[in-house]
Amino acid sequence: MQVSQNQAAVVSDPQNHIFVIKNSGFVAFAIEGTYDVLSVVGMTHLPTAVTDPLTEITLGWTHEVKMKSAIGAGGSKEYVVATL
Repeated sequence: MQVSQNQAAVVSDPQNHIFVIKNSGFVAFAIEGTYDVLSVVGMTHLPTAVTDPLTEITLGWTHEVKMKSAIGAGGSKEYVVATL
């Protein structure tokens, strides 16, 4: 996986460990299973504003990356695995 200077990639390994890759890349070998790219995020255009509740000034921007997980009775639920 390789990303450009203004991007970040969120990757899940076969044991569900989460990696965030910025400004570079990495190589990994999995004996069994796959590495899943959950999201590639452009760091210059994050969608959610963080504002000060008193002054309502924008302090910055964030993006939450979520991953689905199976739960009982065949359902699924999304969990936040990274906040950029």
